[in-house]
Amino acid sequence: MADVTHEPAGTVADDLFDKYLLPKAALAVILAASLVGTALTLDLAGQWSPLLALAKWAYLVALGVLLGGLLWKHGFVRPGDVDAAGDYCAELYRRFDRIAAGALAVLAVTGVASLAVVYADAPLAIRAALAAALAATLAAGAVDAADDAPVPERFRTPAGVLALAGAVLTVSLSAVADVALAGGGLVPAASRVVHLLAFAAWVGGAVWNIFVAVPTGQLRPTPAVVQAAGEQLERFRWTVRFVIPTLVLTGAYQSVDALGTSVGTYVGTTVGLAVLAKLGFVAVLFAIFLACPMWRACSPIDGVCDLDDAEVGD
Repeated sequence: MADVTHEPAGTVADDLFDKYLLPKAALAVILAASLVGTALTLDLAGQWSPLLALAKWAYLVALGVLLGGLLWKHGFVRPGDVDAAGDYCAELYRRFDRIAAGALAVLAVTGVASLAVVYADAPLAIRAALAAALAATLAAGAVDAADDAPVPERFRTPAGVLALAGAVLTVSLSAVADVALAGGGLVPAASRVVHLLAFAAWVGGAVWNIFVAVPTGQLRPTPAVVQAAGEQLERFRWTVRFVIPTLVLTGAYQSVDALGTSVGTYVGTTVGLAVLAKLGFVAVLFAIFLACPMWRACSPIDGVCDLDDAEVGD
């Protein structure tokens, strides 16, 4: 009889299911939920079309990648990280700058398209303010992404802070324009602003964690890098702890404001089913958010999910 080699149970489990698929699945769910929400917003404003939905969705996702990434770059990365793990932070910046350049290109095209088509009937003052905020974001973001100075000199530079502030303002004015087109007032506008800002912080942070922090950390899993990466990820986790209930509460308010409270509306119409689909997406995201740290699945780098688990060499 031929010899049979038995692999350790942990190895088999990892082969069957890569635990780090959970953050990637979360990003996919976030993007799917945002596409449904974008289509729903356009439909309520009487603007629905597949092409417009895709264009506006790309616009909001690009804004989110930029806003959330800049928040991590100039907020979650701290001076102590730069001092202890300078090479790691430098590579983080280089990787994000390439992503930011792509996001800025998408934002430039879809931003102009949104101003010309999606927001064409919004009040002139809102459109003018949105155009100015978008232009400032693009200009400052380009300067920040092109900066090749040493990392300590790039931390919270005027261009970086202006790009982040511009992204926040652009998202906020886009939300105000959405509500204005639907005939809403001050409270619906505030709810929409908070909703889109929460989405942007989450999607941008998720992109940073998956495509910036993890591949950079895998190149140099030293104690200082694991410490910095773990602390940055924990700052993002705290952000998500506020993001999830914010998305639920503001989403519920917007739904009730637009569709009322009749159960029949939600189960008997396409718009209502779209709202329920978004709620289901958020429930899945909440489950993933709980499972990732408990299952040590938020990063494939030992110790990043929980610094007490760090097993790294010098």
